[in-house]
Amino acid sequence: MSSANLPEIKFTNTQTQKKEVFKTQVPGVVRFYSCGPTVYDKIHIGNLRSALVADLIYRYLTHVGYDVQYVRNYTDVDDRIIKKAGDQKRTSDQVSSEFIQEVEKDYAVSGVLDPKFKPKATEYVSKMVAFIEGLVSKGSAYEVKGEVFYSVDTFEDYGKLSRQKFDDLEAGHRVEVKSQKKNPLDFSLWKPAKPGEPSWDSPWGKGRPGWHIECSVMAQEILGDQIDLHHGGEDLIFPHHENEIAQSEAATGKKPFARMWLHHAFLTLSKEKMSKSLGNVFTARDFLTKFGGEVARYLLLSVHYRSRLDFSVDSLNQTLQSLERIYEAKKKALEITQLKTRFPDTRAESLWASFVMQVDGASKDIAAHFAYDLNTPGALASVFVVIREFNRILSEPKTQGTPAAILASQALIRLIEEDVGSVLGIGRLLPEKALEQFNGIRSQLSASDKVKLDGSEIEKRIAERNQARRDKDFKRSDEIRDELLAEGVDLLDGPSGTSWKYR
Repeated sequence: MSSANLPEIKFTNTQTQKKEVFKTQVPGVVRFYSCGPTVYDKIHIGNLRSALVADLIYRYLTHVGYDVQYVRNYTDVDDRIIKKAGDQKRTSDQVSSEFIQEVEKDYAVSGVLDPKFKPKATEYVSKMVAFIEGLVSKGSAYEVKGEVFYSVDTFEDYGKLSRQKFDDLEAGHRVEVKSQKKNPLDFSLWKPAKPGEPSWDSPWGKGRPGWHIECSVMAQEILGDQIDLHHGGEDLIFPHHENEIAQSEAATGKKPFARMWLHHAFLTLSKEKMSKSLGNVFTARDFLTKFGGEVARYLLLSVHYRSRLDFSVDSLNQTLQSLERIYEAKKKALEITQLKTRFPDTRAESLWASFVMQVDGASKDIAAHFAYDLNTPGALASVFVVIREFNRILSEPKTQGTPAAILASQALIRLIEEDVGSVLGIGRLLPEKALEQFNGIRSQLSASDKVKLDGSEIEKRIAERNQARRDKDFKRSDEIRDELLAEGVDLLDGPSGTSWKYR
């Protein structure tokens, strides 16, 4: 597809909080950077959502005809990696290499396409040193006892991505004890080496790069001084992406560093942010082993990328129902294409002709939904309208085995596999295989020890227990506690009420 035939696409730019027409520096080419994981452990399903949203962007832009120069990095030098290496008496490189392999396994199972570039931070340290030297020479950074800090006072636009005023950021920032910084908001570009840590030579002594500098340098080295599209989770808006902008634009003198910023919302479990520190994390490996890549993709992409998604048994059931509808329709359509044709039935031919027109209309609607800020719920809704009509026509007499039925079935398969499937990465399995897999998952869902109890149900049980306690029915109160304990839920009574956590 030539650049002249590319559709008009609108994305919500985090910086402006507005839907803007997506334009690239080079017609038909997208310079796309997505922040990848820090590889110190297996990724959790919140991390998987990040990878799948980036994959959605990549698939969609490729689908409509762009040449997408897609970069997703690995942070392979970090305090957590160093700590794990020390605890296990291994090198940081051994730890990061192990978990890069583990992450790649999860990506493969979930159907994540390989980016064109997968740089590791440690491969670009010499470039980072040169980048930092440039900032120091410009007066945008300063060195104190072997540590180099970026000076936010030198960047007048600081806070423009997170839409925060500089004075508010300063006032709200925690005062650091014995800080060597000129301003509490200044951030580390280069850290002096500590005993036993990996380190590299630099003009400021042995050390290692700070986190924020990594993405700026890798993006610049691979994609150039300015990129078209930058993606990450909403937790990266400040300070990580804010700092990327400051150091990149200061280093190159070119604005903007990124023309468009896309951020996806958190995946939550019982209304809390997915985080290892909260102890409520399903690893991606756990999830994919139990439910498979197709379920993961649908669950995590069927909700708009900017909407928070609460993981629950209900959301799993809804995902299964939706996927079953898609694959059951595809199975019927494939069976019809294998039938021997008989003489056409006039009424049936008319019904199928109208259906094909409906599929054509749905195809255009789906394209429009994707082009409008990747509206995946809208695209899927269009598919289900068509499937409902397909099933309705099949319920009519003499509608199968006619030439028009075969053409209509082929049109439906294309809609599922290409219009939606090539972008969302679903609907492309053999129906028998997919439906068998979903039946197995349903069996798991019926066993209480396979899936965590839904948060809303836990809250109902707690409310019932609270009422029992008010009624002085302590036997029932204890029974509810024991029932929840048997389902893997611990209750924590405190002054402010009863909270809970998964065991």
